[in-house]
Amino acid sequence: MRKAALLVVNQHYADGCFDELPGAAADAERLAAVLGDPAIGEFEVTVVENGTAVEIRKAVQSFFAGARGQDLLLLHLSCHGLKDARGRLHFIASDTEKAYLDATAVSSRFVADQLEQSLCRRAVVLLDCCFSGAFTKGMRTRGPAPSVDVAEPFSGRGRVVITSSTALQYSHESGLTSRERAEPSVFTAAVVEGLRDGSADLDGDGYVSVEELYSFVHDRVRSRLPGQTPTRSVDSAVGILHLTRSPGGPRAAAPGGPGLPGTLRAAIHTGAVWQRLGALHEVERLLGDGSGPVREAALEALALLVEDSDPRVGARAERLRRGQGLGEPPPGTPVAASPVTRPVAAGSRILGIDFGTTDSAVAVFLDGRARVLPNRHGELTTPSVVAFAEDGTLLVGRAAKERAARVPGGGIHRIKLELGTGWTHRQGVERHSAEEVASWILADLRRGAEAHLGETADRAVLTVPAHFTHVQRAALAHAAALAGIETVGMLNEPTAAALSYGLGRGEETVMVFDLGGGTLDVSLLGIRDGVVETLATDGDSRLGGSDWDDRIVDRLVRDLAIRRGVRLTDRAALRRVAEAAEAAKIELSQATATTVALPDIAVSPSGPVHLDVTLTRAQLEGLTKDLLERCAQPVRRALEAARGVEGAADVGHFLLVGGATRMPAIAALVGKLAGGREPVRAAVPEGVVIGAALQSAVLTGQSHDELLLDVTSLPLGVETEDGTMAVVVDGDTTIPTERGAVFTTVEDGQSHTEINVYQGSRETAAQNTKLAVLDLPLPPAPRGVPRIEVTFGIGTDNVARLAARDLGTGRELTVLLDRHSAAHALTRDSDPRKTLTRVHGGRPGHGS
Repeated sequence: MRKAALLVVNQHYADGCFDELPGAAADAERLAAVLGDPAIGEFEVTVVENGTAVEIRKAVQSFFAGARGQDLLLLHLSCHGLKDARGRLHFIASDTEKAYLDATAVSSRFVADQLEQSLCRRAVVLLDCCFSGAFTKGMRTRGPAPSVDVAEPFSGRGRVVITSSTALQYSHESGLTSRERAEPSVFTAAVVEGLRDGSADLDGDGYVSVEELYSFVHDRVRSRLPGQTPTRSVDSAVGILHLTRSPGGPRAAAPGGPGLPGTLRAAIHTGAVWQRLGALHEVERLLGDGSGPVREAALEALALLVEDSDPRVGARAERLRRGQGLGEPPPGTPVAASPVTRPVAAGSRILGIDFGTTDSAVAVFLDGRARVLPNRHGELTTPSVVAFAEDGTLLVGRAAKERAARVPGGGIHRIKLELGTGWTHRQGVERHSAEEVASWILADLRRGAEAHLGETADRAVLTVPAHFTHVQRAALAHAAALAGIETVGMLNEPTAAALSYGLGRGEETVMVFDLGGGTLDVSLLGIRDGVVETLATDGDSRLGGSDWDDRIVDRLVRDLAIRRGVRLTDRAALRRVAEAAEAAKIELSQATATTVALPDIAVSPSGPVHLDVTLTRAQLEGLTKDLLERCAQPVRRALEAARGVEGAADVGHFLLVGGATRMPAIAALVGKLAGGREPVRAAVPEGVVIGAALQSAVLTGQSHDELLLDVTSLPLGVETEDGTMAVVVDGDTTIPTERGAVFTTVEDGQSHTEINVYQGSRETAAQNTKLAVLDLPLPPAPRGVPRIEVTFGIGTDNVARLAARDLGTGRELTVLLDRHSAAHALTRDSDPRKTLTRVHGGRPGHGS
């Protein structure tokens, strides 16, 4: 095995548009000394200083082309970085001319290509330049399907990229851009410091791994420049990749060290908030380990996290301590409520499932990356359709969709929209609820995943629309249970999309534009320290890619009537036209024209009739102008409604999700609404399910790279005597959570109190969604004397439960907020004399 490093550093520039970088050469010299030190790095180091674009390209190409599979390569670039009008990153060479960037600079695409084509499977790239975070977004994936027609986030093959910032405009301190005051780089200085004295050896084993180096540098840079966040992208790296030795050799690790994985120790000691929150999931798993040393180490790690400086970390760690029955906290430790959630135990594989309105998909985290799994027919998506064959055999997916197209009323579509409503379907003498029908689709997904994996997979993270109420969420969890799937987590679809794209490292505002087959959802997300806050949501539940298909069908049928005098009514023929229309729409996303040819589509008095029509992209866009305007309206409304957002300029990324966003007109529309910026297209349509799989990896401790904490969709509260809703859990509260408030009675001598539970944003309770009613018996007492504590608990599965307790007698009632509680609530009219009133000065209790 060979260890080689190539350092490219440009301090001087011929073009006066690029200022000098006085500290760059010294940074490279110090880094070369550390990497080449036989006691530390043992790297063969090559330095290209102030090289021309041609010299740099030759050096990079030679560096990667000559590598073998097990070599360890390190490429470090320190220079100016500049993005062109299309947002593509270029590295500035000594002879680069700003006016001719493409011709005279070193394109990041060139570097990405050399990295991708190399045989080496152990390569580390350190980028210290302006807009460095843009590099990973420009990587191309050349692997086998699934693939998309756009640039994807860098996900590797045993390769790691660490950049100096999240595509911010500077990489050197003391200026808005690195050209204003070019001082030594905080990023490279942190790399040198961590390797030179071994301070990046976070687990004390005598070696510095790539993960430890990233955690160390991330912490150092954020402490100096809070607005600058180094990023890391990993491509299927297996195991621990050590870069250097620690000069001091192995040392005793800090508390929480022995018996714990090095990645976990790194997260606890120097990780960012999102890393420490992720560490809690791994600590929870290790507490159930049978070995004494591991459990003792996990207990020490938990003690550190309980005392964490961030209140969210401390509160969650305290809940874990209590949930494990580890006794009362030390005197003076703030008490946090225990969430209504179960630990995620080791066992069978956890799937990520996107149960969609028109199509569904399943993914899993394998070998360090999230993968979409094919169903039993080899397809990556399964139509969310159920039908019955003539003999009563249940059909799911493609077969059901084809059956429904042939037989009028022969299929059940869009069942997702009926969850939690009490809808039923009659089949013969039996009636089936929406949850039962949904369970058949989920069971088919599970069986396909198990066949592919060759093992049991009965747990899953499910995705849901952000606007789903807790009744709908509970209904989906119930459907999963009927399918033999335990819901270990539930993730809002926009959050899942953001997670799949790799957002959440720093602070940013993101708009997720999700246009699927049947619905449009627009969500404006605020991301800060790994927590996702939903700033605004909007959409159109009756608009999707199928509407574009219908317009093409109408055009083809009309053309047939005008040119051949044939009115097409045969169901089988119309199904052929519909399939051809969908194929034409897909083709026009890549080509400017396509031909729809359907021989023998009908029969006229003169003989067989053939359909042969050329359709252009311009014609399709002319047919669907009104649909585009319907797409624009939710975006405008969301931007107007979002608090703290003045307009499109305040949104960092516009993220396209959903198969229908492949249409160029959609990207152009969103780009126009974004103020002329090109939107980012996530993995289409797999982005949401990939996010679910990534979240499953976090929950099981397989990954500590990314963690986005979801929020409640709408406020939860109870009705008071004046008809208003007293909010107990605010909208956008991070989950899991448990929140409570204390109420009292409104009449003397009440024998019971009626607790009416609502969810929604309106001040008047009746204008919100009623979820449950609880009747809590009370001993007669004067009004205002009883104290009734109402507590909502929401677990990681996003299912809510309510507990009401008479603090005087200790009597308590609980209810799961689901379709049964909602159906019962609809039969009850509120009695203001029996409802609650807030205790004076009382407000929601413990936080998340």
